[in-house]
Amino acid sequence: MVYFKPITDNGALAERFGFEPEPNTVYGGYIGYESDGEKVGSCLLKVNKYNCAILRIDCDMSDKLLTEGFIRAALNFAANRNAYLAFCEIGEANDVLLSLGFENNNGVYSGDIPTLLKGSCCK
Repeated sequence: MVYFKPITDNGALAERFGFEPEPNTVYGGYIGYESDGEKVGSCLLKVNKYNCAILRIDCDMSDKLLTEGFIRAALNFAANRNAYLAFCEIGEANDVLLSLGFENNNGVYSGDIPTLLKGSCCK
């Protein structure tokens, strides 16, 4: 089983992912760990008003369940901060993004977060 540990401190996120935080923007991230403590990946996202952008997913993208876990964790983080729309430009994750219900608009995948979090059985 993989556990997703959130990181919400901008200083820790900037150090971990090497970026400069923008003002008036909430950043979040997750690090995934196996039950034995082995790190399996991480992701970075930002929330600005009602929009969420998934900026990075660093994991074995051939593991679709792991990639989906990071995307769902990011969507949940954003939803808990009142974001409604999600965007992602990570081409390596396109299969997973499409299976979750994201729409491809010239390489920018987008969708509304409540629909994306429902799962395929409820769509």
